[in-house]
Amino acid sequence: MLTWSVVALLAFGVYGQRALGMALIDPKRMSGQARSVLAMIPLSILCAVTALQTLSTEGELVVDARIGGIGLAALLSWKRAPMFVVVIGAAGATAALRAL
Repeated sequence: MLTWSVVALLAFGVYGQRALGMALIDPKRMSGQARSVLAMIPLSILCAVTALQTLSTEGELVVDARIGGIGLAALLSWKRAPMFVVVIGAAGATAALRAL
């Protein structure tokens, strides 16, 4: 089970590596593709943790109301809704699906 302390440790490690890399490597020597890949690492880790927490319970694959909430959050984010609207919409969709 992935605990919040592990998530915090991973986040600290990723940002620490990025900060160390920025301090030791001259960004002008890096290609544009390498810089864009490095910029996507935190987003990739966040997506992986979100998928893990949404689709699993006690190590088992679970498809339940949380998927509806994540789907609505993705749709609202794609439409560039404010973060408050995304969070409230996702929570409401998940609650509505659980009530059914």
